[in-house]
Amino acid sequence: MDILPGASLQEAVLSRALSLGADLAGICRVEDLRRSPSHRAEEEKHPFHWPREARTVIVTAVSHPEDKPEMDWWLLRSGKGNTPGNEILIRIVSRLSQWLSHDLGYACFPIPYHIERGGYYMKDAAVLAGLGCIGRNNLLVTPRYGPRVRLRLLLTSADLPPTEGSSFDPCSRCSMPCRKACPRQAFPGSPSRERAGYERILCDRRMKEDEASAEEILLEGQAARRVIYCRRCELSCPVGKEGPG
Repeated sequence: MDILPGASLQEAVLSRALSLGADLAGICRVEDLRRSPSHRAEEEKHPFHWPREARTVIVTAVSHPEDKPEMDWWLLRSGKGNTPGNEILIRIVSRLSQWLSHDLGYACFPIPYHIERGGYYMKDAAVLAGLGCIGRNNLLVTPRYGPRVRLRLLLTSADLPPTEGSSFDPCSRCSMPCRKACPRQAFPGSPSRERAGYERILCDRRMKEDEASAEEILLEGQAARRVIYCRRCELSCPVGKEGPG
C-alpha cells in the first residue's frame, strides 16, 4: 500500500474527519500536549499515560447549537449510558481510526472523554491544533461556532505536521456577557483570563444539581434522562452567533 507523505497525509486526515461528520478538525503533536498548561499543572497528582508509539493528536469537534439541547441528554442502552453528542464523536473517531489503521497501517489510540478514565485535556489540544482559544468563560472559543462545540481526541503513530495556530482572541475587547450570565458567579474578581479566575467547584455544584433534577423520557425510542445542564456562559457568548462564515 502507498503511505502518503506527512503533509499530504495531514490534509487527507483532516478531510476524512470532516467527511465523517466533524464540523472542525485539527492536529497537534503529542509532545506539545504533554507540555500544555493543564497537563503540567496536573502531572504530579494525576500521572497521565501516553502511548509510547503515539506521535500525533487528532482533534475532532462537532457543533452543539442552542436549538439542539438533546445532544447532552443521557441516553441509556443495555444498561450503559452516553449522550447523543458524544456518540456522534465516538463514531467519527472510530471510523477515522479504522481508516488510519486498516488502510494506512498506523497505530491508533482512541482516548476516553473523562480525565479520571484515561483522558487528556481536550481544550488544550484544541488550542494547540489551532481550533480556537480559551476564552474568559474558561471554554474553548472557536471562530465559527464560538464555545458551542463538543470535542474528542484520537492519538496515532502517524507523524503529522500540526495545523497552524491562530492569533484569534475575541475576548480582548468583549464586555464579558458570559461572566455576567453565570448564575453561580463562578468568575469572581477582575476580568483576568488566568485559570485562577474561574471557580470550577461552583460550576460542578450546579452540574450536580442539574443531574439531580433530571427527568426520565424517551429519546430515539430509548430510555433517557433529560438533564438540562446550565449553558449560560456558552449561550451568551456572541462569537459564532452570526452563523458559519
